[in-house]
Amino acid sequence: MDIIEEFKELVMIDSASGQERAIADVLTAKLRALGFAVTEDRAGETFGGDTGNLTAIREGDRPGAILFCSHMDRVANGLHIRPREKDGCLVSDGTTILAADDVSGICAILDGVRRALASRKPLPRLEIAFTVGEESGLWGGRALDLSRFQSPFCYVMDSPGTLGRLINGAPGLAKLQAEILGKAAHAGNEPEKGINAAHILCHILDTLKDGRLDEETVANFPLMGTGNTATNIVCDRAWVKGESRSRNQEKLEAYMDYFQRHCQEAAAGTGARVRTAAEISFAPFQLAETEPVIRTAVKALEALGIAPRIEQGGGGMDANIFNAKGLPSLGVATGYTKNHTLEENLDLKSFIRSGQLVEKLIGMVG
Repeated sequence: MDIIEEFKELVMIDSASGQERAIADVLTAKLRALGFAVTEDRAGETFGGDTGNLTAIREGDRPGAILFCSHMDRVANGLHIRPREKDGCLVSDGTTILAADDVSGICAILDGVRRALASRKPLPRLEIAFTVGEESGLWGGRALDLSRFQSPFCYVMDSPGTLGRLINGAPGLAKLQAEILGKAAHAGNEPEKGINAAHILCHILDTLKDGRLDEETVANFPLMGTGNTATNIVCDRAWVKGESRSRNQEKLEAYMDYFQRHCQEAAAGTGARVRTAAEISFAPFQLAETEPVIRTAVKALEALGIAPRIEQGGGGMDANIFNAKGLPSLGVATGYTKNHTLEENLDLKSFIRSGQLVEKLIGMVG
């Protein structure tokens, strides 16, 4: 099947984190038609979803094994997508995302497998993982049983950029939140008897270091609110939720400590109580360029006449989880940019050749 037409088919199947059932069923049928034994785990149950990870295995005709991974979910506003071609790219109609993150990775894997099978050459054991809940917290990757795979490494086909971009490092993420507990009072009769939690929260955020902290570390606090439903009551509760990301584990942990300390110090003397919470959601990873997973990818790209670009990424992906579990895993760009936005687009030249890259990687194993 043509890779572009298959992309259009799959993005028009509604999917979301925790609601991957429809696309999983279609992919299961496609994989079985290609000779894979497909099983589904219970990863969805770990985060309230309706679908598990798909694990697909096709036994080989020669030694070796290779694992590819992409995720089946997408971020919000990914329903009723209507893809179209424009200036050498695929785009949505402007009212939704395109979901090239990560349908393009799924299609690259399927196309590469079909190419390899069509060559009629002996193939290694082919292993595929299509995960769930990636966008909402890497839930599928966390639940995936890596012991089922024999490949010594994994190619995660899920990174922005044109073909040739290889992501050998990505930041870890810490989830942060604070709750300010003040005291309610009538805002007209006796406001001086209240403790304004909203005002205290504003002071905390106004004096908090966030945004770009250094070349490796960022922080962002976009979610906040109060318990008030009327304007005539001094606010007695306010909260904020955010995150910090860093490619350096020590810096990530240091910011967690700073955030909690800052919240307490900024509210000191106000009479309010402050509750904070900070936890690492996933750890950063960094692969040396000498790792076999990278050396193999570089050789494959060069064989296709594509210049490799080994770079650091800015977002988390299943590779964070797999590397933390001990499986060297490399992010591979498939041609999309501006993911998670209405302007998301997929460069067709890179996308088409991403299937060729998968085929080449398969051929280099064993």
